Amino acid sequence: MDINEYRQLRAFARYDGIYLAVIWTASFACLIFTPTYPIASMPCMLLALSTPFFVGYRLWKFRREGRDDQISFKQALLYCFRLFLNAAMVFAIIQWAYMQFLDHGHLSSLLQMAINTPDSMAMMKQAGYDEALINQAIAEINNMTPMTFAATYFVNNIIIGCILSIPIAAMMKKVKVV
Repeated sequence: MDINEYRQLRAFARYDGIYLAVIWTASFACLIFTPTYPIASMPCMLLALSTPFFVGYRLWKFRREGRDDQISFKQALLYCFRLFLNAAMVFAIIQWAYMQFLDHGHLSSLLQMAINTPDSMAMMKQAGYDEALINQAIAEINNMTPMTFAATYFVNNIIIGCILSIPIAAMMKKVKVV
């Protein structure tokens, strides 16, 4: 891969990363509105689960438009890594801004509400967590700064993106048969 091909890959991954961050933001918004509008939980899950399909589709478009319908596994993997990295950076900034300026404890109370349901408590106790540990986890969630929250999910999104990139790149690669 020469420098121009790499620049093209980087540009496509940058724009597609922004598009993926928009999908993740819409999913996050649906999550925030779930207590008020329970119907929002369905689009929240569907948008989150659409991530590998969206990345595969964008890789397919890049392969067709930018690579003359050919891309090696290594190039496809690099594209996916770059796309997830760009999406995670944009989404982390959006999450930080939400937590810093708009949240005012709403998300932590939502998580606390989810943890304090009888079903969740029973499941956690069955998994071996005692009530003191559960209360400590709730206190840690309440004490999270916006930067810590965004950084935590940034790292999680990068790890999940790296894991998803391997099968996506393997399925979408297409090399010229000689």
